[in-house]
Amino acid sequence: MKIIKKKTRRSDTKVMTKDARILKFLRESRNLSMRQAGRLIGKSDAIVNHAENGRLDLTPQLILKLLGAYGYTYEEFQKMQSDEFSVPEHTLSECIRILQRLSPAKLRTIKNILESF
Repeated sequence: MKIIKKKTRRSDTKVMTKDARILKFLRESRNLSMRQAGRLIGKSDAIVNHAENGRLDLTPQLILKLLGAYGYTYEEFQKMQSDEFSVPEHTLSECIRILQRLSPAKLRTIKNILESF
């Protein structure tokens, strides 16, 4: 019996790039789920997931589709790729989730704290 070795696929290895982190940040900045983003570009949510998590080689066509769906230009994307722009990992999305759970009184308190910076 001949044993056939499974072909190594790109999705088997995770290679996180700044491009992938930027795309995730842009999607989250528009409050879109992966499923919604996939629908907007006519692809599955798995494609969006793999693109954002370094399991898919990002093609210029895919990047442009995602940017268009998120309402960003390629020029804005290129500026974000520069060393001057640091991509927040999960901080922003975590903070938004926490803020959504707070009562109006607590939100006012947080607003006052933030305005003091």
